[in-house]
Parts: sequence; C-alpha cells; structure tokens
Amino acid sequence: MKSIPGAQGAAVSSGIPFGAGNYARHPMITTEASHLPPGTAVPIDWRSVSPAYFETMHIPLLRGRTFTDADVRTAPLVMVVSQSTTRKFWGDADPIGRTLRPSAKPEMAFTIVGEVGDVHDQALNQRVPQLYYSIPQRGSWALMDVVVRASGSPAALLPAIRQRIAQLDAGLALANVKTEDEWVSISAAQPRLNTTLLTVFATVALLIAAIGIYGVLAYSVNQRTREIGVRMALGATPGSVLNLIVREGMKVVLIGVVVGLAGGLALGRTVSSLVFGVTVRDPVTFAGVAVALVGVALAACAIPARRAARVDPMVALRYE
Repeated sequence: MKSIPGAQGAAVSSGIPFGAGNYARHPMITTEASHLPPGTAVPIDWRSVSPAYFETMHIPLLRGRTFTDADVRTAPLVMVVSQSTTRKFWGDADPIGRTLRPSAKPEMAFTIVGEVGDVHDQALNQRVPQLYYSIPQRGSWALMDVVVRASGSPAALLPAIRQRIAQLDAGLALANVKTEDEWVSISAAQPRLNTTLLTVFATVALLIAAIGIYGVLAYSVNQRTREIGVRMALGATPGSVLNLIVREGMKVVLIGVVVGLAGGLALGRTVSSLVFGVTVRDPVTFAGVAVALVGVALAACAIPARRAARVDPMVALRYE
C-alpha cells in the first residue's frame, strides 16, 4: 500500500477508531511505584499495530519513540501507551522505561518506549486509556484493519488499492472500505438523531411557552382595561403603561429562566453523551439560551403591552 502513488503512509492494526475491528481490553498491573495500590489491575483497551500506525493515523508522539522494524518477537517486549494510561498509573511522571504486565501473565513485562496522544475510539465524547503492542510481539488477529493515508482524495486511491490486493490474491475481497470521516459519521448517527429530536422538542416547548406568555398577558390586559383607563386618565403616559405590562410579564419570565438555568446545571450530565466539544456547563451556551428565552418572552410581552398602551381612556372607563 505504501508504494501506491498518492499514498502518504499505510499501516496494519487489530482495530481502528470507530471501525469494526477488534475492541479488546485486559487488566494491566505495574510492579513499580504508582498512584494505585500495589497489584491493582486496571482494564486497558489495547491494539496490535505495525510500526507506521501512529504516523499514518496522525496520533502525536509525546515522549519516547514508536515501534520500529526491530521490535520483533525475539527482541525485548515493548509497548506504547496513551497519555491517559500514563496518568492512570503515574500521573504526569515520565513513563518511558517503566513496565506494565498483563495481570493474567505477570511474568510478561512490557517496557514502555513511547507515549502518544489520546484518541476518540468508539465515541466522540470519550477518550479511554489505551496501550499498543507491536504485531510481531503480540501477534495478529484473523481480522485486521489496513489504513492508508492519502495525499489527496481517499476515493482516488481505491482502484489502485483493489488492483494491488488482486495482484497479491485474486480471491481476496475487501470489506468495510470507508474513510475515517465515514466511520465517525456512522458512530455519531444515533447521538445526532437524539440531538435532532431534542432540538425539535425544545423548539416546540419554546413556541408553547411564547404562546402561553402572550395568552396570559393578553388576558390580563383585557381584564385590566378599566384600570389602565383610570391610570391614563390620571396622567399615565402610553410609555409608562407599556413599561408596566412588560415589567410585570418579564418578572415571571426571569424567575423561570433562573429556575431553568439551575435545573440545566443540575441535569447537564444526563445529556453529556449528546454533545461533543462543548462541556455540559459551558457558560457561553447557558448565556445564549438565557438570552434567547428572554428575547422570545419579551416579544410575547410586547404585543399585549402595545395594545394596552393604545387604550383610549374614555373607552376604557366605559368598559364592562
């Protein structure tokens, strides 16, 4: 795959982010000083990858090195860990040279030679600790993923990839051929649907609230027509009447906004799985929602308030 024109890199892995490959984890322990009690086994997601995997997937190297062709079965056992794995065991300390062992086979000590950045693996809102083995040392699976990074359009490489595989084995079929963007889109389909439904329901709720505010204030103005006429007959200006109606309506609205914001802060964690790249207590989001609600309520208050400000005092005083 690397020799195909237009391919910047290629690698093999037992599973790729958001893909349909192997998603496995096993408990790991360390015999060195750690934040955890001695012998604590921590389940960690793992992959078997070829040396060029991190460069091909653009996973940043933070410390040490990644795998090389020298990391074969007969060489000392090594592994690469993600930043979350390092912090799980040693906090911000340098993990290079430390060892991790599978709890089921503590005699196998894998020396950490590199630390890489975390990746979103199965969900956009989750980054789980991961560790990586060299394929020659850990072995491969019956199902492996081949990743190819294109310098241009990924679709333009597909015919050449099919031709190269046919040259190797004419009976070998490609399965699950997708770009990483397509894998991400598939994984986000259900959260996207849930978010769309919530948006529709929230819009309907906002519309119902606006209609409710308008209806209550319109009824209140109708019931207070005689009072408004007396006020205007005694010298109240249309502006003061307008301010009175809007102020009384917005007082209830502001109380509702404060209660709603408090409820949103308390229940924010329940929708954390539906948002990505925004914290559930993002101040900009809460401020924007509050401003939108106040704006809609102000518009709902303005119509009956303007009607009240145009009341003829003589007509209002005769109103029954």
